[in-house]
Amino acid sequence: MPRPLLLALSIALAATPLAPTLAQDASEPDPIVEVDQTDAAMNAAKDEARETLDQWLAVLADPPEGASDILFKFPLGGWEHIWVGNVARDGDTLTGNLANAPHSEGYAYGDPVRVPLTQVSDWTWRDATGYVHGHRTTRVLFDQLDPETVEAIKRDFGWE
Repeated sequence: MPRPLLLALSIALAATPLAPTLAQDASEPDPIVEVDQTDAAMNAAKDEARETLDQWLAVLADPPEGASDILFKFPLGGWEHIWVGNVARDGDTLTGNLANAPHSEGYAYGDPVRVPLTQVSDWTWRDATGYVHGHRTTRVLFDQLDPETVEAIKRDFGWE
């Protein structure tokens, strides 16, 4: 039986004003939501994120005025999809620091990582109006989250 794919619950909340109210101490792993590797909706969201990665890379290369929270997600240890901040591009590789406290052994919040572009599973950025772009995998998780959390995410991300 395939190991379930795990996604950090602070998925949506990494690097947002909402994060301190929902995330645990950075020394403790963030809560996770289990998603089966064969989940069609999640796989479609990751595919769409990869298909539109050039849009995000353009923002990374030349951020619009007021852009912030430029992050990407990848499968740390091959299974825990986690956000990365402080992002820079080095050819076909992205560098940055883990923006969630991981469950994967041997890693900690803030650890530096180098990730091939081919491993990106989602991306996001916040524009000057506060609207959050991307976060396709987050949207798929709404059915698994309590309504209050979903509403808080939508409100904070300008999705209402």
